[in-house]
Amino acid sequence: MTIAKDIKAIICTCFIATAAMMSLLSCARDEPSDPIKPREERKVLLLSGDGHIYNLAGEKIMDLPDCEYASEIISDGDDYFVSGKSTKDRVGYWKNGKWNTLHVDFIEDVEHETEGIGKWDYYIYLYDYPYVLKNSGIFPLEDCENFNTSGKCLSVFEGKCYVVGTDLKTNLGGYNDAVLYYERKGRYAKEILPKPREDVSASAHAIYAYGDHTLIGGRAGNEPVIWADKELQVLPRSYEVYDDEGMAMAGVVSMTRVGERVVAGGYEYDDDWNEVATIWVDGELKHLSSGDKGVWWSTVDEVIGYGDDLYVLTMEMVADEDHGESQVNILIWLNDTVIAKYNKIDIVNFVVL
Repeated sequence: MTIAKDIKAIICTCFIATAAMMSLLSCARDEPSDPIKPREERKVLLLSGDGHIYNLAGEKIMDLPDCEYASEIISDGDDYFVSGKSTKDRVGYWKNGKWNTLHVDFIEDVEHETEGIGKWDYYIYLYDYPYVLKNSGIFPLEDCENFNTSGKCLSVFEGKCYVVGTDLKTNLGGYNDAVLYYERKGRYAKEILPKPREDVSASAHAIYAYGDHTLIGGRAGNEPVIWADKELQVLPRSYEVYDDEGMAMAGVVSMTRVGERVVAGGYEYDDDWNEVATIWVDGELKHLSSGDKGVWWSTVDEVIGYGDDLYVLTMEMVADEDHGESQVNILIWLNDTVIAKYNKIDIVNFVVL
């Protein structure tokens, strides 16, 4: 009897210890895999559409080999990865400036133009319409004949990959839908995101995934919106400006988190029909302006959270009084301060290492 009790006690102790270990491992997975570097040790890398990499000072440090165009740059620790189109029509990506070919056996010939990239563990995810590629694996999107993407369309967290975009129905006489694709049984299933009403159009332009959660930015009906775990949330505007079809002249093009705060970046139009760079932090609206003389429109292209800091990429059109001479300035912000300005390079997006 005593032996039986001792065995039961040992089994119970082992069970408790195992449960505690699993809990600790679970908590460890929730923590960032890389330590947060102090600001002075971070690197900011900028990607141009023609495949050049620049540092924060605007100095070109890399030409991506055999690059017809580049679409997105992401980071993982001290490494960076770029999607785009190779001049040799190969399927792959650039890692730290070097080309990596994925040996993908497509059933049919497609023109390879990867518009989004994500990474988790040793897997690289690429959006290559009408597929999501996971290393050399091929995962087709279902019901995607009218699917279109823009901005940050792909995000991966803990092996869960998502793609967002727009189901274009206006060319069929209907209303566009914002859609989310997620992996299910070897394919990417389609889910239509909610709208304020069925008789309005919606579009999704950016996604940020973390834990079991997704944050999607875009516009729906007359409003800039985010979908938090697919639940529609309308964001405030300062101006009530609409186009000829009654759509709001505002939208979200990038999403991130800074600590526990949700940040959306995009634009709204002012009463003179000029774009105004706008961010929403936990739903609170704020305009970003360098204060330079002659700025007549601006927009947020990218928001990135790093620790408790927010990095933002904005574009500003600067012109004389008659709009005769103009140039586009590209600005990088750290929180509320401009830390870099460029006017001769075309930046697609950027990363913080």
